[in-house]
Amino acid sequence: MNLILNALDVPPSRTLRDHAWAQLREALMSGRFASGTKMTIRGLAAALEISPTPVREAVARLAAEGAIEAEPNSWMRVPLLSAAHLRELKEIRLALEGLAAFHAASRLTMADREALRAADAAIVRLRPRQQPAEMIPAIRAFHFTVYRAARMPSLLRLIEGLWLRVAPAANLLFPGYTSAERGRLRALVLAALEAGDGVAARAAMQADIGGAVDFLIETAVCGEAAAALRAPGGSGLPG
Repeated sequence: MNLILNALDVPPSRTLRDHAWAQLREALMSGRFASGTKMTIRGLAAALEISPTPVREAVARLAAEGAIEAEPNSWMRVPLLSAAHLRELKEIRLALEGLAAFHAASRLTMADREALRAADAAIVRLRPRQQPAEMIPAIRAFHFTVYRAARMPSLLRLIEGLWLRVAPAANLLFPGYTSAERGRLRALVLAALEAGDGVAARAAMQADIGGAVDFLIETAVCGEAAAALRAPGGSGLPG
């Protein structure tokens, strides 16, 4: 885990618990923890260079947000999202993130446009290496530049909550999906935003999200079928 921090650097206005929560939340939203990753309080505390107590409190808060599965004093892990859960999250994401793109198209500032172009260029530059630890934060930067440009703080918080749950699964997009898609849909999003076309921006954003999540759903379905075959008396057929 690339979470080495110095507890002495915690901002004066933030408690150690809040600091631990913010750092772990950032790591989850940046895909630094893949789905299924198992963790311990001691391991996280060591990585953050703080005591276990604020980390335990931060983990409890993340568990309440659905970002971590935890059994007190036993185990915790980043959830493995089922195909059914991914389908539900897909519908919600299409609605909310599409809405943000729609409004962003008419509210982009020059600074937003420059940030979007820079984020897109960063993704293109990193693409040949196909490293999730590099690509996921870059992709997130592009998306959240769009969502912040909508100037809808409540909507932004809802979208952040969704990414907190789905970003770990994005590791599965590399290299298969991303090598084939190669940013074509993101380019459509950028073009629609540059043109100020909200309807096209929403459609392109929904296509971008939908393509990626459909790949994750297919992956989950295959994994669930394989697990059913391994189970005693399993047929591999859905129940």
